[in-house]
Amino acid sequence: MSTNNLELWNKVEKTNPKYTKPANIGGLKITAIAPQYQIMLATEQFGPYGKGFGFKSIELDYSLISTFKLVVFKGVFFHPDGEFTIINSAKMYMDRKESMVDADFAKKIETDALTKALSKLGFNADVFMGRFDDHRYVSEITAEFNPTPPKIDIAEVAKQCGWTNQQVCESFPT
Repeated sequence: MSTNNLELWNKVEKTNPKYTKPANIGGLKITAIAPQYQIMLATEQFGPYGKGFGFKSIELDYSLISTFKLVVFKGVFFHPDGEFTIINSAKMYMDRKESMVDADFAKKIETDALTKALSKLGFNADVFMGRFDDHRYVSEITAEFNPTPPKIDIAEVAKQCGWTNQQVCESFPT
């Protein structure tokens, strides 16, 4: 019995640059992937979120708030071929003075955990493997996702169809 363990990975490893943007996270320059794009790709492979893939259970642990100002996320990610635990963390505050609580921290930590879970299955592997740091690769993958349409030579098409110049001018007025 032969199985291709990289079948899913090979289907989802390439990222359309249209759904990425440069980001600066804690001084690190990274390529951020639009989460909705990732959800669309996973939906294409597994079915709707919550039915074909997603988190079975989510726990938020606040025990590190006083020491590290972090909330810890623990969730069981499931998909058609299995499930695994994801652990993640996020800052509770938006500023260094710790005076502004991030009202969206729970949403952000879940979204980041989903990205991490999908990355373990190969989704957007080219980004996580650093290929988006190579400008040549980004140019190639951009062309792959957005091919240039071929130019149409109207004179050649007319010739192949047996049209006269008058028929071409009447069909394609300028």
